[in-house]
Amino acid sequence: MNKESDTDWFTIQPNADGTHWSGKCWYVHELIKYEFDFQFDIPATYPDTAPEIEIPELDGKTVKMYRGGKICLTIHFKPLWSKNSPHFGVAHALCLGLAPWLAAEVPFLVESGAIKAKV
Repeated sequence: MNKESDTDWFTIQPNADGTHWSGKCWYVHELIKYEFDFQFDIPATYPDTAPEIEIPELDGKTVKMYRGGKICLTIHFKPLWSKNSPHFGVAHALCLGLAPWLAAEVPFLVESGAIKAKV
């Protein structure tokens, strides 16, 4: 449905055994599309532990990111995940973790000059 209406905001593919996932996500800020590669591994303690989503190209560009480009989900998303485990899955990690992070950080990164649109 989202692909037909062009309202999707990420693509994602697992590896052969489903333990490593990678894809692209994008966020539109001031009518300009910013696109990023992202990845995550399914932790051994899944579903009790949420995946840690990485956007390697943004590593070091914001304080709301850990080494290696892992986005900071600790304060807002991890408590939500722990209350809803095992009902949450990969889609929840993207929609409730990655999407709000992009909405908060991309405008800041653009305005500070840390990222530029890919032409």
